[in-house]
Amino acid sequence: MDKYAKLRPCSDQETCECKEISGIFLLDILSENPLYCSDCRKEIEPARLDLDAELIDKIANWLSAFDALYKLWLDSGEYEVWAKEKLLDKKGQVNQDGMFLARKLSEKYPTSYWWFWDTDDGEPEFCPNCDCNLQDDFRWGTGNCRKCKIMI
Repeated sequence: MDKYAKLRPCSDQETCECKEISGIFLLDILSENPLYCSDCRKEIEPARLDLDAELIDKIANWLSAFDALYKLWLDSGEYEVWAKEKLLDKKGQVNQDGMFLARKLSEKYPTSYWWFWDTDDGEPEFCPNCDCNLQDDFRWGTGNCRKCKIMI
């Protein structure tokens, strides 16, 4: 089996066509591939990144857990509050794993972890991990923390 199969989208998604990858967002928007170009914000074909099988497995496992929590939150049923707490928990496994993966991916490409935020809670002002003021020099999202490699 192709080592990238776990991260390929099932449908035709717009994929990054940038000449070079200058940065990555690790982001779940309910697709099979959580790797997005920081320039064009389109999915990056995982084979372009030349990742090892172990890292691909870790990314796929993180995506599965994040996706499950995100879907429970979206369902707005009895699990909504619990799922939101898990998605926002800076010590929770899903965010710890996401930040770890951003650091690992950053060994090859600058990578930011796109942190879950409920827009009903207003615009975030502080990093959800270190509580520092979010930077406002961002291209996508509402803020970033360079220290933690987090985008919101």
